[in-house]
This record gives sequence, C-alpha cells and structure tokens, in this order.
Amino acid sequence: MFRLKKFLAPLFSPLSICVELMILGLVLLVFSRKQKTGKVLVALGMVVLLLCSYEGISGRILQTLESQYPQLNLAQVTSQEDEGRAIQFVKWVVVLAGGVAGDSTLPVQLQISHHSRVRLMEGIRLHRLLPGSKIILTGGIGFDGPPEATTLSRVAQELGVAKSDMVLEVESRDTKDHPLYVRHLVKDEPFILVTSAFHMPRAMKLFVKQGLAPIPAPAGPWKPAKEFWSSGNLFPSASGLRLAELAYHEYMGITWAWVRGQI
Repeated sequence: MFRLKKFLAPLFSPLSICVELMILGLVLLVFSRKQKTGKVLVALGMVVLLLCSYEGISGRILQTLESQYPQLNLAQVTSQEDEGRAIQFVKWVVVLAGGVAGDSTLPVQLQISHHSRVRLMEGIRLHRLLPGSKIILTGGIGFDGPPEATTLSRVAQELGVAKSDMVLEVESRDTKDHPLYVRHLVKDEPFILVTSAFHMPRAMKLFVKQGLAPIPAPAGPWKPAKEFWSSGNLFPSASGLRLAELAYHEYMGITWAWVRGQI
C-alpha cells in the first residue's frame, strides 16, 4: 500500500492534473467530434496551471497552513527560579524527516532533502538552547537506502551533535506513523515537535490524536514579497507551482487522515 500510494500520488498533483486535462482535451480535439469539450478541457488545464504558477496566489494559499502555528517562544518550555537559573521541563526535541536524496555518492549534507535540512537545523538550534535535551530523529526506510533518521543523524554528528544526544526512530514510513512510534519514546512527557511550517497543522493533529503533548516549532516558513503585485509575482514561475504542490499535498493529506479517522 505504501509503495502504491507513493506511485499514484504524483498523478494527482496540480501539475499532473493540469497536464492530464490538456492532454485529454487535445485527444478529444484531434480524434473526436467533441470539439467544445476538448477546448474547455485544454483551456481549463491552462488556466489552472497559470493560477498555480503565480507565487502571489499559491504562496498565500500555503500561508493558510503556515500561519496556524507561530514561531516557538522558548519561554513556553522554560521557567525561572529566584536565582535566575533556567529550569528545563522539556527534554525531547522531535524532528520529523522530510525525505532524502538517495545518492550515497554525495556529501552527507546533500543526501537529505531541503525540507529535512531545514527541520534538522531548527532541531539542532533548539537542542543547543535546551541543555540536557535529546533529539529524536524519526523516519524509516522509503524505497531504498538507509532509514531517513540514520542519514539525518550522520548530518547532525558532522554539525557537532553528540551521538549520545540523539535517539533514532527508524520504523515510521510516513507522517501518520511518526506519532505511533514517538509515543513509545516520550511516553506522556511534553516535547518540542519540529517540522516544516506548512506541514505542522497535519503533524500536530496526528500527534494530538494519539494523546501526545507536542509543542509546535515550525521551521522554514515561506516569506512573501512585500507587495502582492511585485515584479517577482507578475509572471508564472516554477517556485509558484512548487508552493501550490506543497499546499495541495498537505490539504489532501489532512483530508485523507480525517476520512480514515487518524485526526
């Protein structure tokens, strides 16, 4: 099921849907008498593709996800004694893996995806601000290669994180699995949850559903241009389409998790 889902998911991405609409429309135009239907499908595919490619539009759709949780205020996880010494009551920093490159010939820092890199950097930063804390890296095997958590741990070690300060969870294969395995590590203790800002709403819902107490620490939010109609937003772009893909994927993931009773 996991492999089938990963194979079929790209067929239903915004770009794929637009291309499929246009191809179907062209087939009708060339090989049938349904000329009006063919023109409508081609036009619909082009219009949706253009709208998705405008960063000013797709980025703000993505912001509806990212704005749900603010940046973490560490005052949430520390208190002060009379002497002014910080008392830590959160000892776990959980970092969700966001994919690996899968090319073992690359330097280890380049073997993880951009999203994994951003999440890991934020996790390490918070870990260093909370002396005595430990990082839980969660992510199992996708299609091939070592578990994602293992690759992330190698990067973290190169950045100075002690091996003894890391706990690897290598069984989970996608977002719905993370809370199931993390639960056995953190028990009923509160913990900081680090993932991409756009991914945080779905992750939080899944963890809370399992009775856990995550403190959200969103990483790498999209930064919009100061002006909606800035020069960078006047033309369609691959980055705009990428933002649309991320938003679509998350909203579909939330919907699917709701249908299956996971949130």
